[in-house]
Amino acid sequence: MSEYAVVLVSYQRPDLVRGVLAELAKQTVAPSHVLVVDNSGDLPAESVQGPLASITEVIERPDNPGYGAAVNLARDASHSDNVLMLTHDAVFDDTLAERLMKAVTNEAVGAAAPVLHRRSTGELFSSGGSLTRGGRAYHRTATEAETTTAVDWVDGAIVMYSRAALDAVGWLKEEYFLYFEDVEIGWRLRKHGYLVVVENGTKAYQEPGAHPTYLGIRNMTLFARESGIPHLRSLGSAARRTLEDSAVAVLHGHLPPLAAAWRGRRDGMRGRTGKPSHRPA
Repeated sequence: MSEYAVVLVSYQRPDLVRGVLAELAKQTVAPSHVLVVDNSGDLPAESVQGPLASITEVIERPDNPGYGAAVNLARDASHSDNVLMLTHDAVFDDTLAERLMKAVTNEAVGAAAPVLHRRSTGELFSSGGSLTRGGRAYHRTATEAETTTAVDWVDGAIVMYSRAALDAVGWLKEEYFLYFEDVEIGWRLRKHGYLVVVENGTKAYQEPGAHPTYLGIRNMTLFARESGIPHLRSLGSAARRTLEDSAVAVLHGHLPPLAAAWRGRRDGMRGRTGKPSHRPA
């Protein structure tokens, strides 16, 4: 039977790490290896004690290199057939790994994810994602009757990747730092002939964060350059994103993030990547 390793990304919430490890210990199919990537550099040793302690490895990355870099650490740390990626606020039932691993044992599937609901409200926020011709990524919120649905991309909070598929496409891009790696890897997997799927009968919970306008626009622009989206089409998508972010800001009594959007577009066009040197807005 196939095996899976876990990459659990932690940032300043050791209490949540303990909760995720407790849920992993109850899985109907146990992981072969657990890699906790602590991007804050202050994870207490007792946070990883418990039934899985003997197979759990902690890597401290106080420089916070981002999501893609964390997933890619599994390339050398584990040789399991599959990689289950989890953020520290993930909540899931005992059959999550078994269901997702069953999906990626199909050699045509490169990544599989559950339907995601908000931890705070229980509201469905992602049944996979859609990608427009202009490079704008949206979460789907439709419920499907089918057991499995092929989508453009899946949210990176909880996703099972096939190692063979990751090897074939070169693993995740680390240049984006945050908020677009899951979209880009979905696009690249599909470009190489793999399916990206949502298991509609598998429900999990996570609390999505707000995407800063700067990183949102910059990473959309970087993706447009990589994927060959025409400039005007990409610019239109960036402008629409800026208008939407501005409307939300004004409704909450804030100034529209026009300067952040301009910097994001400029830096994306210049090919600037990685962790921003300034605080993203």
